[in-house]
Amino acid sequence: MSAMNKRNRTPVTKSRGENNETKMDVLRDDDDELLEDNNEPEQDMYERGSGYGVGDSLSLSRESIGSEGSSSGIQDEVRVVNKLSQVDTNRIRLVRCIVLGLMCAAAVAVTWTTYTFLKNAEQDDFENAFDQFGATLASSSLDQQQAMRQAFKTMASVVTAGMESTNSSMPYYMIPRYESFASELGAQAHMELMSVMKRAEKEDLEPYAALVDQVYEDIIAESHAISPGFPFKPEQYTPYIKKFVQNEPVPDNTSELYYLQLHRSPPFADYRGINWNAASVPNYAKVYKAHEILQNETLFAAVQPFAAIGEQEHARIHSQMPGQSVNDHPHSCVSYPIHSKIIRQNNDEDLKIVAVVQGCMAWDAPLRNLIPKEITGIVVVIQNNCNQSYTYRIDGPDAFFLGEGDLHDPSYHRLRMDVDFSSLYTNPAIYSTPGHCMYNLTVYPSKIFEDNYVSNTPEIYVSIMAITFFLMIMVFAVYDILVQIRNRKLVNNAAQSNAIVSSMFPSNIRDRLFPGHNDSSDAQENQKLPADGSNKSKKKEITDKPIADLFLETTIMFADITGFTAWSSVREPSQVFTLLETVFSALDRIAKKRKIFKVETVGDCYVAVAGLPDPAKDHAVLMARFANDTLATVQKLVKRLELSLGPDTGDLGVRIGLHSGVVTAGVLRGDRARFQLFGDTVNTTARIESTGQRNRIHVSKETADSLIQAGKDHWIKPRKDLVLAKGKGTLQTFWLNTKHTQKGSGLGSGDSEHHEVDCWADAEVPDKKEDRLIDWQVDVFTRLLKQVMARRNASEKADPRLLQSTVFTTEPLRWSQEPGHTCLDEVKEIITLPEFDGCVANMQEDLDNIELGEAVMKQLRSYISTISSMYRKNDFHSFEHACHVTMSVTKLLSRIVAPSDLHITEESETDKDENPGLERSNSCKKLRFNMAASTLHDHTYGITSDPLTQFAMVFSALIHDVDHTGVPNARLLEENKPLATMYRNKSVAEQNSIDLAWKLLEDDSFSALRACIYSTKAEFNRFRQLVVQAVLATDIADKELKVLRNARWDHAFAEENVAIEENPRDTVNRKATIVIEHLIQASDVAHTMQHWYVYRKWNEKFFRECYKAYLDGRAESDPSLNWYKGEIGFFDFYIIPLARMLKKCGVFGVSSDEYLNYALQNRQEWEDRGREVVEEMINSITSTTERRSSELVASNEPTATTAVTDTDDVHDDDSFENEPVNI
Repeated sequence: MSAMNKRNRTPVTKSRGENNETKMDVLRDDDDELLEDNNEPEQDMYERGSGYGVGDSLSLSRESIGSEGSSSGIQDEVRVVNKLSQVDTNRIRLVRCIVLGLMCAAAVAVTWTTYTFLKNAEQDDFENAFDQFGATLASSSLDQQQAMRQAFKTMASVVTAGMESTNSSMPYYMIPRYESFASELGAQAHMELMSVMKRAEKEDLEPYAALVDQVYEDIIAESHAISPGFPFKPEQYTPYIKKFVQNEPVPDNTSELYYLQLHRSPPFADYRGINWNAASVPNYAKVYKAHEILQNETLFAAVQPFAAIGEQEHARIHSQMPGQSVNDHPHSCVSYPIHSKIIRQNNDEDLKIVAVVQGCMAWDAPLRNLIPKEITGIVVVIQNNCNQSYTYRIDGPDAFFLGEGDLHDPSYHRLRMDVDFSSLYTNPAIYSTPGHCMYNLTVYPSKIFEDNYVSNTPEIYVSIMAITFFLMIMVFAVYDILVQIRNRKLVNNAAQSNAIVSSMFPSNIRDRLFPGHNDSSDAQENQKLPADGSNKSKKKEITDKPIADLFLETTIMFADITGFTAWSSVREPSQVFTLLETVFSALDRIAKKRKIFKVETVGDCYVAVAGLPDPAKDHAVLMARFANDTLATVQKLVKRLELSLGPDTGDLGVRIGLHSGVVTAGVLRGDRARFQLFGDTVNTTARIESTGQRNRIHVSKETADSLIQAGKDHWIKPRKDLVLAKGKGTLQTFWLNTKHTQKGSGLGSGDSEHHEVDCWADAEVPDKKEDRLIDWQVDVFTRLLKQVMARRNASEKADPRLLQSTVFTTEPLRWSQEPGHTCLDEVKEIITLPEFDGCVANMQEDLDNIELGEAVMKQLRSYISTISSMYRKNDFHSFEHACHVTMSVTKLLSRIVAPSDLHITEESETDKDENPGLERSNSCKKLRFNMAASTLHDHTYGITSDPLTQFAMVFSALIHDVDHTGVPNARLLEENKPLATMYRNKSVAEQNSIDLAWKLLEDDSFSALRACIYSTKAEFNRFRQLVVQAVLATDIADKELKVLRNARWDHAFAEENVAIEENPRDTVNRKATIVIEHLIQASDVAHTMQHWYVYRKWNEKFFRECYKAYLDGRAESDPSLNWYKGEIGFFDFYIIPLARMLKKCGVFGVSSDEYLNYALQNRQEWEDRGREVVEEMINSITSTTERRSSELVASNEPTATTAVTDTDDVHDDDSFENEPVNI
């Protein structure tokens, strides 16, 4: 019989008429010493790191499962195929590289040449334009300087002519109508003001001051008549010769030189300037002395604050000069001498300077209106020989002061243009005479000016050419890539196919399936055969011959995971496959290193063989070691996986059977052909495995004989009972004694090549089941807390108003129960859940990026550990049952469809108009979400859209039976009357659980955990409401509460109430509330809606708890008398209606159908077998002590009258541990 046919398994629970064979109970082995021997080696093997107990790397991540086998195998095959075509591939690759290199080089050369040519042309245009406009600016500057000097000469000539015509002398000459021509000449010379400074000797000071005192009002009135100025203020006038000290006038009788101010255009704003001695300013005095040497030159003073009139008057002058320079820009004073008579010849020795014409100008004034308005960015640096320099930028008609110093861009230094004003001077002594400053201009371009002539034309041309070349290269590259992709697909497909074949068939079988594979010598010989058809006929003959071989010495192993069927019935499909892939991939790696050939996996059974395809004399020894590794690996893995896959995973085991003999192995060609084993050895191995025991290695006599011949007689120990195998009769079998696995040449030892360090040697897996359950609970709550934190963070980002409107307090949030009220008073008909916010959902962080903090994690573990200790040691109402309820809640929550796929579109103007008050963060203002997401949220009643709701549900499952006494509420009312009175005789156990768990949560030692669960009053209230509502819903015995819940269900889901008018949000929240209650109810009795063996396990635990209460005098009647009928009624009036309600609410997907189907099946199974089960449970409780005693006295010798039988049915028993298996 083939291994596949042998594994065609049927459920143990099939109907009685389906199997007419004689049924016998499997006799449990009573060899306590052997059990001790079996437990000892596992620890020993892992401590000493036996090589293959867990394989090289038993990471539990799904990404790593099977990667070492399939991935590496495919890579090996790809390397083989690539090696065959390596020469052609290299040649093609070389040509491809040359062509691509030439095309790229041509593209680079052409584009670079074009770009350089166009850039140079633009640079030439830029430089030519600067040469043109720079020359224009230089020429215009010289012309303006010449015009300024001419204006000053004209003024001096007018004054001198007036003195000659009136036969007057300075300083007594009063210039008539001064404002009329001074204002015009000042504007021509770009002067802000023009004054005549009269030279006076000391003896002229008093008479001059007296004369001014008589005529100054007439002079001021005349000036105001021509150019209205500031109102005359007599209090400002002082009739003495003065100088200014700290901007205040003081008499000046000590100066060496006197140049007195009276005539000024524009008129005075500050009349303290009348009779001011300009020579009291050192810089002006130096210029006046230079005039006496140079006579008729126009001289400039150094740039300085305008001392002639003061800062305030200067600012007032600018307030009347719109469009002129800002008063704080650099200013210089310019002066020209006035002689006593008209100059007729240069060597006139009678010339005497009697006054100077002095003006003040800002340097940006003469720089205006020099170039066209469209020309911008020309930089002018004004410098003098007094170590001063100032920088201006000219933009068309305007000039802008940039700052003190030479600020031009050094990169344009080579293009400078110098404008030298020295050509305007006629006296050679100008260079050697101190006291004045000579100015010149330097013109530079700037980046702004250059940008006027720089365009993106070179880039456009280059881009067009580059795109053209790129398209040419891409055409070639795409074609080449398509060819490569096709070839790569062919290679990968061939490699994958070959890898699959290699994994399914031994190498010699594979070579026979594909003649010539890795056999170049055969290919060469075939090429030498004559072409007369003989080659073809020979090939046909080989191909048509069946691929099968006889192996005389082999040992086969069947390893079946016990308890798997029941375990898998309460898990998600992904969890089922996580377990199988993790375990089987670990066994695959061990088999590969132990040189064991894996035949197949059928369901949860692993089939392997030693001694083929490569014969091995020590096949039994190899398989014994592999079986030992398999046992240790599975035991270790299931405990490890319990941390992620939940309760009862660590209770899984493996039943292993070994048998040695002759095997026919080969390939049945056709659809889905695979390598198979045939023969009586396969059938017998299946019998040996099915009659074995959990976590023990059952060995046939043939395998035992082989081990004895190999000197391994200490590895085996005879089984005390004979095995009655179907078709085999009575068999003597053995247990593989793993006591000596690590001693000497034990099971864990082998060749040196197999010795490796156990990669899990440092991995800590809790030994106690309760500790593993706590670890699992911590993992579940950690994920939920991360979801709560992610949603809270996203809400704050999406709506910043939450941070402003939410009131955070340093005081801890605590529940304050009103006097006389209990938890039952908090039950509400409607619990308001948050509305769906697609923006918040879209902004949620990945949970891997959420850190809860060390304090939260420590407090979470401490809280769950404390809760576990608060559960009493009941058989049913225990921490283990709370974990089972938690697992059911998480499964149902995961089956609820959540609005996760959000479609985002830009916010339309209509949306903005309809929601004018909506204020969102920048990332959300322009988003609106597809209405389907919100509709889906309403369809699931918002349960999965709120992580806090999910957390509250799982939290309720954890605490719902805290401190349960093992008796119903009706009995508790009698046993603990104070407690019953406090809770008003309603849901006493449930309310007590809530109060105890809540009081523990509000302890100061869990402050960080509470802050993580709820941070605001709203979150606190919602969490409290959900917990109370869910836990109190588990009280299904109170008829009054049941009637109220049924009424709420009818209000929410009954079809006849559809027309009731109600706020849509209230309708959704009403349904969410009732669904939450039914979800926790279904989870509390989930074992009744799961696999039969899960139901049997928890049903017996509940029976034991009730029966114990009866024996202890805490129950009035014997529960066994009505247990059978009570369970049927429980199914008919509670379980099945509850399952139908889950289906009717329409949010649990396939789980509602799954729960209903299991409930109906279990009800039928209980009706058929219930009485028998009740009897077995009673016997199990009452005769435990007696049975154990009889087992210890039992004979160690096997007898023919006590035999363990097996049939095909037993192969999938996965039976409840305390239930005998029907064969």
